Amino acid sequence: MSDQLLRSFVGIFPPAELIDRLVLIQSKLKPFAPHAKWEKEKKFHITVEFLGDKTELWLKQLNNDIRNSLALPPFNIELTHCGAFPSDRSPKVFWIGSNPEKNSQLENLAEMIRKITKLHGHTPDAKPFHPHITIGRAKGKISSNLIQNIETVTFHPIEFTCSEIRIMRSRLASTGSTYTTLFTIPLK
Repeated sequence: MSDQLLRSFVGIFPPAELIDRLVLIQSKLKPFAPHAKWEKEKKFHITVEFLGDKTELWLKQLNNDIRNSLALPPFNIELTHCGAFPSDRSPKVFWIGSNPEKNSQLENLAEMIRKITKLHGHTPDAKPFHPHITIGRAKGKISSNLIQNIETVTFHPIEFTCSEIRIMRSRLASTGSTYTTLFTIPLK
């Protein structure tokens, strides 16, 4: 174990069979923001908790504590609409997600993870948890057509079963971030 700091997060990745549906929704928005940086499908995930820079030992201990204390069976996650952060009027991040009340079990999981990470000295994000998959980030001028289309794009709800969570490493580079799975924790 090294003392090297690893930029990391706890996340949920949708199953491969749903990726095409997410890409299709993303493709409906791409023409309205040609300068945006659109996420690659292998990076589609829901961040349950961003951990920031942590040592390998800290992450290993977190993995052990989550495994030992998380008693949660697999559950369904539903994605129902598109949106933008910080707001639709000033979009910086484009996403596919849902309201937290649509996914109460996911909300419970996020709260459990926040409590466990807090016991390890991590300060959880002060913003409320909002389940979403980031599909793009604003670059340059954003057209009002994109804002209108974010608000009006519709799709049948996407539902999938969450049967595991992952502790991920995120390496930043000038070409974007890359993810590596450090630990996979099955729900049972």
